[in-house]
Parts: sequence; C-alpha cells; structure tokens
Amino acid sequence: MKTNPGWGLKNICWALLLVALPFTSFPILASFLGGTAVAPLSALFLFVLMLAAYFPEVLKHRSIPRQALPLVLFLLAAVFSSALANFFPIESFRAASVWKNALEGILTVFLGLAFYLVTIQMLETRAVLRDSLKWIYLGGLITITASLVQAGFWHLRGGYPTALKVLQWYLTSSGKLFRARVTGVAFEPSWLANQLNTLYLPLWLGFSVTGYSAFKRKLFGIFTAENILLGLGMVTLFLSFSRIGWLTTLAMVAFLVFRAADKFMNAFLKKRAARGGESQKVPRFLVKLGLWLGLILAFGLIILLLGVFLSRVDPRMKYLFDLERYRKFGVLGWASKLSFAERIIYWITAFRVFLLRPFFGVGLGGSGFFFSRLTPEFGYGLPEVVRYLFSESVIPNAKNLWVRLLAETGIVGFSLFCAWLFSHWHTAQRIEKQGQDKETRTYGLVGKLFVIAILMEGFSMDSFGLPYIWIAAGLIITFLRISTLKSETENLKTTP
Repeated sequence: MKTNPGWGLKNICWALLLVALPFTSFPILASFLGGTAVAPLSALFLFVLMLAAYFPEVLKHRSIPRQALPLVLFLLAAVFSSALANFFPIESFRAASVWKNALEGILTVFLGLAFYLVTIQMLETRAVLRDSLKWIYLGGLITITASLVQAGFWHLRGGYPTALKVLQWYLTSSGKLFRARVTGVAFEPSWLANQLNTLYLPLWLGFSVTGYSAFKRKLFGIFTAENILLGLGMVTLFLSFSRIGWLTTLAMVAFLVFRAADKFMNAFLKKRAARGGESQKVPRFLVKLGLWLGLILAFGLIILLLGVFLSRVDPRMKYLFDLERYRKFGVLGWASKLSFAERIIYWITAFRVFLLRPFFGVGLGGSGFFFSRLTPEFGYGLPEVVRYLFSESVIPNAKNLWVRLLAETGIVGFSLFCAWLFSHWHTAQRIEKQGQDKETRTYGLVGKLFVIAILMEGFSMDSFGLPYIWIAAGLIITFLRISTLKSETENLKTTP
C-alpha cells in the first residue's frame, strides 16, 4: 500500500508547529518581517500547512467552521475600521506609517485566524488529538527546561554564562536574559507566562484535576505526565515573576475551587433533603450564600498572604502595602512604586482613543498615533512613558487586548471578538455537560480554563500574532467535534 506523501508532510509540519510554539520571536523570521518582535517560529510550518492542507480542503468543501464566523466578521470589521481611518486626521508619530501599522495589524489577525482554522482542520480524530497533545507537551517541556537552566545559573552562579547568552541571541529577537527572571525561549518573561497560561497550564491543570492523561504510564504508578509537567510549569511561572501570569493562574485555581465547592454543597443538600432534612429555598439559599462568602474570604486571605510574600521576594512589590503613599498620591502614585503605573497610563490613553471614535475605532495599529496628545499628565513623570513618546522608534501600544480592541475596532469589533470568545465558553460547557466519559468531560473543563486564561492574559498582552489563544480556541472546537462524533457513533451502534 502506497503512502500519501502529502499527508506525511502535513503530519510532520503539524508536529513541528506544535513543538515550535514556545519560540515566540525567532530572529531570522523577525528580520524577514522587518524587525517585529512577534515572529513565532511556528508560523513557518503554518504557511506550509495552509498551502498543503487547509486551502485544498476549503476549495473542495467550500466552507469553514461556523464557529469561525464571528472571527471572520471581526476581521472584516477591523479592515473596515482601518480603511475608515483614512478619512479622519491622524497625527504623525515620527517616521511611523499609518498604512503600514494598519497592514501589520490586519496581517496578525490573518495569522491568528490561520492558526485557528488549521488547528480545527488538522485534529480530526481522538487518536490525532492525543498524538498532538504529546507534541504540545514536548514544546512545553522545552520551555520549562530552558527556564530551569536559566534559573539554575542565576541562583547558583549569580549570572549567566556567555554560551547561554549567545544561545538566547540565536533563539529570540531580543537576545536578552533578564536579571533574576526566567524567559525560556520567549521574547521576555511576560511572554513566557502568557504561553504557559494560555496553552500549557490549562491542559495540565485540567487533566490533573480529572485524573485523565494522554499517556498510559505513570511515574511510580501515581503521577501522570500532566502532574509532573504541571508542577514544573508552576515553578517556571513563578520564576518568570510575571504578576499578571500569577493572577491568571490564581483565577484558574479559584474557578476550580469554587466549582468543586459548589458540587460538594449541591451533593450535601441533596443528601440532606433525601433524609428528610430541611429543604426549603430560604435555608438552602442561606447555606450556599454562607459557602460563597466563606470561600471569598478565604481567597481574599490567600491573596493577602501572597501579597506579603511577594513584597519580600520581588523588589517591584516592596511598596504594595504602602497605604500612606496611596492616600497622598492616589492610584497612579502608588502604582508607580510597583512599576505598574506605566501599564495603567497606556490603558487610560487607549481608552481615551476609544472615546474619540467609539463605534468603529481608529483602525488596527492606529491608537499609538494619538498617544502623544492623549497621554495623562502623570505619564510624563514616568521614564518609560517619556522614552516611548520622545525617543523610542516604535509606536506606543495599549498593552491590553481589550482596550486595544475598543480603541482600534470600536464597539463593533470589540463585540464581535467577545462574541467569538464567549461562544467557546458555551462550547466547553456543552462538552463537559454532555460528555459520557472522563476524557470528554476533561476536554470540556480544559476548554473553560482556556477561556479564563485568555480573558485574564488579555490585560497584559495585546498582540494578535502570538499563536497560543488561537491554538487553544481551535482545541475547544476540536473537543466538541470529536465528542459529537463519538456520541453519534455510539448511537448508531445501539440502534437496532
């Protein structure tokens, strides 16, 4: 029997794409794209897959997944907003080109859409999905290993050897290793936290909670591969010292705890009612209210304790509990001591851009042109903001996906993107609710964790070009298709 060389090429490229996901700013590709920081190595294999796998399928069936419709409409809205921006005045920002920034923004959305569609197209069966998960795990292991090596040299030797610095120069366009913070093979520590939270940790956390594994063997007959990778991933995340990364993981853990507590309480109340106990609505409501308040207080205490711990291990958090500074100088004055005021300034400025053009925005890549006019006065006392406004060659950006969507695509684009994302939450909920086996229910839970992570990480990253959210969203649709196919197959088998 002859093998299909095209299918072999697609499989190889797909595996390489997944393994290469941690490499977010590959220097050769970055140079080819004009020096942009967002240059994922996996995009090279994506290009081959689009030509060899996706376009032939689209031409054959003349259709795309219906779940991608809001995303396609968002892309059209973004193109319309960018075209509309040519009809109102935009201030110049040194040598930056309005049309070039708009084109770059549109191309990054196209790139994200391509990752999303190829993921859905490639993962057709459970067997392919399981194999793909192993390739994803390998990519995660690469970034964990690189991070732990960096941490080892820093904490044991107080610095990085020349060989490690040279290697980082070849692997990332920044070529930087950060003081006391690991970066893996990503552009910077926050990008490392972003990839862990939006793809790897939700998988390992969801699988660990349900006890399902992509591998049959266990270490010592107890620990699954996901258990081990989850532990190592958590350590790596902590060593990145990305604060939004920590908050994202805390949000996922909080969701799991509240979910488990709700299930426990429902089971307790059901058993209590079956024994003839009080089952009136008011007592039941009060019992559940007490549970939620108790959990909220418990998590509040945990956050407080974490704040105390971080204020002692992270120099940026030293003034976290400086309430006197907060009283005298307000939120921005307090945040400036936490090295966080700059982010707030970018968010405020981008939101002011949104208020200028609330319906369709100022076009992709256009919000930065308004920063010099709309930046709050407090921003001119922050060195990083001043550097961006007066000396850096790159145009400022919102550093927040949600505010960027409002500023550059308006209410229309923001609503379409959110509708697309929340449709995936609904899909994950449906998978988990209708799942007839542990594997399917695990996929549903992982899908929910994906959405939570994307929501949280959106407050720190604003690029459409990084592949993780698109791969994660594509996996959710794949989970639904595979679980639906299994249910239909089982129904056919049981039908006389």
